Amino acid sequence: MGLRDILEKHKIPLPDDFDERLDIIVSGLKKKPDFSDKLSSFKKTRGGAEDAPPMAPDTEDYLGPRLRWFVEAATSPYARTLLEGVFMVVFFLAYLEKVPVFGSILSASLDVILASGKILVKSIQAALPPLMGLIPLPYASMAGISMAALFGLIVWPVFAIISLSRKDFAAAAESYIRIIPPPIGDMLANTFLEGNRAVAKIDEKRVKLGNDISEALAGLSQVATSISSSMKDSFQSLADQTKQAATLPSPLRGGFHRRTKRKQWRHPRKTRRTFARR
Repeated sequence: MGLRDILEKHKIPLPDDFDERLDIIVSGLKKKPDFSDKLSSFKKTRGGAEDAPPMAPDTEDYLGPRLRWFVEAATSPYARTLLEGVFMVVFFLAYLEKVPVFGSILSASLDVILASGKILVKSIQAALPPLMGLIPLPYASMAGISMAALFGLIVWPVFAIISLSRKDFAAAAESYIRIIPPPIGDMLANTFLEGNRAVAKIDEKRVKLGNDISEALAGLSQVATSISSSMKDSFQSLADQTKQAATLPSPLRGGFHRRTKRKQWRHPRKTRRTFARR
């Protein structure tokens, strides 16, 4: 079983030029004399940046998908070798979540831990000041606020690091903001989440509006094309009929004769002779 078979067995995506890359690596390891020529020709034919991966938008998160896309698109073929080592350290949980079987279990566990942990921390921070205020001592409520701020200062950075290592940038930004003592940190974090969600919704509507306008313009173009074709056929038919009518002989021949004119009715004249007869 070769290297390619092992990678395909674990369902690891391979590039189209994997064999060529592997041949160059083997030539370099064996220190063959044609290694430099193969490497230079490969750089000339395969050089340049790869196409950026497609971005998967999220209706509830505007910042996260775009930062993930930037991290993946920023790795060019030559920078990938240098940046993958750094990214593997920073985003180590994201790489572990891609491992078959183990990654799914890890991802589900982290989701449960982060969700329940955030709820628990928020509840503790909200309950500490009033509970400490019940103690009949001066500045007890202030001590409760300080304890809540200190507790968040310890816990929220852990959540931020876990979220960042999973490439969940929106959750990481929220956790970093909540390090600020409450209620200011809570106010800023809630504003950030609502703003991020609102921008994502607006962006979704913008994409939908653009698609609707494009479909409407395409429909109008088709209607205009059909109308123009029908008008062209109508004008052509009218021209043919006009031409045919112009070539037909006139139905009137010779005009009117003088004898065909209608004679006016003439009354008999009354003269002296008529009266004499009577």
